[in-house]
Amino acid sequence: MIPTGRAWNRVRPFAAALPGIVHVPTSDAASDARGRAAFVAAHRCEVVARLSSIHLRGPRSTSRDRFLTVSIVRTDQRYVQCIFFDMDTWMRCEAASGGYAQGPEASGDALPDSAKAALHRLGFVQFRRNENYEREISLGTPPDFDAAADVMIGALSDAYDARAHTPLEFHAPRAALPRDACPGPVSEN
Repeated sequence: MIPTGRAWNRVRPFAAALPGIVHVPTSDAASDARGRAAFVAAHRCEVVARLSSIHLRGPRSTSRDRFLTVSIVRTDQRYVQCIFFDMDTWMRCEAASGGYAQGPEASGDALPDSAKAALHRLGFVQFRRNENYEREISLGTPPDFDAAADVMIGALSDAYDARAHTPLEFHAPRAALPRDACPGPVSEN
């Protein structure tokens, strides 16, 4: 669920660089890069089409219900969501920390260090323990939805290990897409 109230009402500066985060390539780095590229290719159109639809349908003067949540099917704590603000020139995004998990996913410190590092590399910051990771994306004018899609899909791939075969759910109350908006199989919600 998209949070309401103070979580979306405060504006935080984007942390452009975070010291101490180092990426160490593994022997499977090439395979991981191919898996990520396939995942991005499989789902980019679905994200861009929904963001474009929300933008075109307006009203741009409000953020209410003008968000997209993309999650891995049958998980509560593997999602990224972004909401438009400032006349659609910016998006405020969150990636799940696991801090709000219920039931079997609840563990206090749900994300492994590798997932936390991946979110940091993508510009996400966790301001308080167990809260979600946040970041803002400048969309520009006209809006660059590819940039937002790269962040959203990248977080699902890098932090939550989603790959091309991973089924996704999309929740965007203000998006209206024809069935053939994007080629290929995709899950709906």
